[in-house]
Amino acid sequence: MAGYLKAFHSFWSAPNRIKNGGKITFPDYEQVTAILSALLWKKHNGPVCMITDSPGAELFEILGLLPFWDETVVALDGLENRLNPVWSWAAGKLAALKTMPIPCVMLDTDLIVWKNLSSCLNADVIAAHAEPLNPRTYPDPASFRMKAGFYFPRHWDFTESAANTAFLYLKNAAFRDLYTDAALDFLRNVEVDHVDPVQTMCFAEQRLLPVCAKANGQKLGFLIELRTAQRQDLLTHNWGFKQILSRNRAAREEFCLRCMRRILIEAPETVTLLDACRDLSGYLKEVQTAI
Repeated sequence: MAGYLKAFHSFWSAPNRIKNGGKITFPDYEQVTAILSALLWKKHNGPVCMITDSPGAELFEILGLLPFWDETVVALDGLENRLNPVWSWAAGKLAALKTMPIPCVMLDTDLIVWKNLSSCLNADVIAAHAEPLNPRTYPDPASFRMKAGFYFPRHWDFTESAANTAFLYLKNAAFRDLYTDAALDFLRNVEVDHVDPVQTMCFAEQRLLPVCAKANGQKLGFLIELRTAQRQDLLTHNWGFKQILSRNRAAREEFCLRCMRRILIEAPETVTLLDACRDLSGYLKEVQTAI
């Protein structure tokens, strides 16, 4: 292990279950990306845990994925009783973040960090990259209809660029609580009529972070610039490509094979664990046969 910065993945199964008629889906292409994300973090930066709910933990055990995390923590049970999973679909990340010791890194399962980040952690808050305020994703705060009695603080500066939180480093526990409380409070108080779930969640998670950081004297930094994201020398984020993989079987199989080859290069000691993965052992055998 090259570092000592603890990261966490999270998986709140409630939005997934609602979207898929009560079942939980975690496709093979998401599994291999999550494995790579966990293994590369452990190789270069430190331990990584999975924070999930009971159905999520049960699914990962069935799939054979649990050994790839240093620890699995069931901490998201009952979250759907406090937040609507439809328009708060990524709120499990924020609830999980509140449980973590600080400093820590919040890491999406579809984001891979290829290098040690010790020289990059030069701010109080570090996100993956800044994002322009495209109104289709980040509408004006006034466009949200809020419940009676809820107001944004007058000193908040909503001209700040948004921050992509597929990666998020925080070193101040008080600010962690302030940010997550603000985001979750917004999600609890936004009226649901005419709500776009993507806009609502992106506002809570990625628009409020820079606003809260500026209002509370936290220096905000970024790992990369958006214009250089395609270089993938530091980060690979599979967010957009997943839409193609979900519809194109040939692309999906080729992607899983490429990831399996990379897993075996980066962590050949995991071959036994990979062979025990219900949905991935076939890719492992195909790669081994081709060697």
